[in-house]
Amino acid sequence: MAVFFVQPIQFGIWLSNVAEIKIGLGLSNSDLALGLLGMPIGLLPSLYFASHVVDRIGPRHTLLWLFPLMLIAGVLPGFATGVGSLFMALFVLGALIAFTEVALNVFAARVEKTLGTSIMNRAHGFWSLGVMAGSFIGVQMAGLGFTVAESLQWGGLLLLPLLMVVAYILPRIAPKQETTEIAQAKPPLPKALLPIVAIVFGATIVEGAMIDWSTVYMRDVAEIIAGKEGWAVTIFAGFVTAGRFIGDAVNNRYGAMLLARMCIGSAILGLVILTLNLGPDASFLGFAFVGLGVSTIFPLGISASAALGDEGEARNVSVMTFGALSGFLVGPPMIGFVAEATSLNVAFALLLPTLALSFILAKHLLRMR
Repeated sequence: MAVFFVQPIQFGIWLSNVAEIKIGLGLSNSDLALGLLGMPIGLLPSLYFASHVVDRIGPRHTLLWLFPLMLIAGVLPGFATGVGSLFMALFVLGALIAFTEVALNVFAARVEKTLGTSIMNRAHGFWSLGVMAGSFIGVQMAGLGFTVAESLQWGGLLLLPLLMVVAYILPRIAPKQETTEIAQAKPPLPKALLPIVAIVFGATIVEGAMIDWSTVYMRDVAEIIAGKEGWAVTIFAGFVTAGRFIGDAVNNRYGAMLLARMCIGSAILGLVILTLNLGPDASFLGFAFVGLGVSTIFPLGISASAALGDEGEARNVSVMTFGALSGFLVGPPMIGFVAEATSLNVAFALLLPTLALSFILAKHLLRMR
């Protein structure tokens, strides 16, 4: 839980400063959208290579080697001078984050198998808590007059020893010897996997849009006082965290379909509030509803994919994850280009049909009951 919490803190600092970068570099919404594309384009293909590295040297050693590189890369966006350099900085950062993300999730899966109990939801809850803590730190540092580059540098310097210690003291857990035969006979992908991917894609496209554009929305649409816009990321991440910590209990009592539909309904309500632009206070409430709404969908998708069968389980989960993370690739640039032609209000409204589709397809999560 500690390593899941500390890993994204510097990333949270960056998220709270996206609007500041936009203003500082004089970027339009479409320019920023192109720059933000760097992270998902770097992250998605790196997932393939990351899985091989983690298999070869193990998740613990992967974290020990990659954490320093990730923190160094995390400073680069603060020194961007234009769209091209911002894209490249986020490309490198996304590629390195992919390795640490795969290592974290593989390690958590091994802990689950060893303990015989589910921890994945709580682990991702602590990850969201780390993003929230980082965005809170970023807001405070901006208020004290730190530049984006200075905030990221100080964050990296302070986090490096903490991350290395936490990674070093992780228990050594050997993998289960269960992969040799699976590689010889691969069953076809189950058809039931497709609606699960669609459900999660509808949530992640919204989550990616909120993460990258919340501060810009607060500055340009809600017209909040400069320096306070970073609270949108903090509130959004805080409610994502809260939803993940209570998600297991609600799922055990009421089932996955009801949990998913309650959450997606909350996200729809939040997006409607943001689309209507009812002022800064109402906008913060909108981000809270959206954060709660997308909180449990990705963990539910992982569990539903794994529940399709023991044969090909890892591949089902990886395909679902790739499809889900594609939402982070599509969402932010789509919002930027639409906002450039119309407004962020209209761009956010275009996310409503994807959530409506996820709401309808939530019945395919019944297998998790």
